[in-house]
Amino acid sequence: MKTLWKTALTVSMSLTAMCASAVTINFENLAVGTILSNQYAGVTFAANAFTGPGSSSSGQPWATNTDMTIVSSLLGGDVGSLGTPPLVSGNLLHSFNNWVRENGDPSFRISFASAINSFNATFAGVFTGADVRIFAFNGATLINTVAGSATGQFVLSVAAESITSVVVTPGSFSDWVGVDNINYTPAVPGIPEPETYALMALGLAAIALARRRIKAVG
Repeated sequence: MKTLWKTALTVSMSLTAMCASAVTINFENLAVGTILSNQYAGVTFAANAFTGPGSSSSGQPWATNTDMTIVSSLLGGDVGSLGTPPLVSGNLLHSFNNWVRENGDPSFRISFASAINSFNATFAGVFTGADVRIFAFNGATLINTVAGSATGQFVLSVAAESITSVVVTPGSFSDWVGVDNINYTPAVPGIPEPETYALMALGLAAIALARRRIKAVG
């Protein structure tokens, strides 16, 4: 019986660990100058997620030309600093030069082929933390929103069940922000809870006990 319990719990823990395995995107495998779109399996990046009047401290409308170019962190700082030590490094999304190329507040959407249940990203060069936001969606339904509350650099996280896409607003028209180290955790459906495996173990133990009694009677 102990063996059955141990086996069931081991399987349960293994499947739970599988569900919690995060995926990391840090852009290191992309060349500088790449326009980010669908280079990562199961993930699609699309510019200009929001349209119309903006909602940041800049007072600008949402941009129609959000820059999705992969650049090098070695370009240096813009408004605000990268931070010391920098949380971002190597390649990242958004340049720290020429931020006026965008004609309003930037936004982009990350869509997932399979639902996720957590998402976070690192932001650097932030001048107005509240303008850095992550919106989590299930289909067209907004299910969670988080906003930054610091300057310089920070990690912003959002969690909810069955996230199918997130919209990131990396600062505003007046604050060019770098984005790096995107992490998300896939939501794997159809995996029973640990309690289910405990019940399975009890069932197996009962079957084993019944077989022993039949043998003893025979």
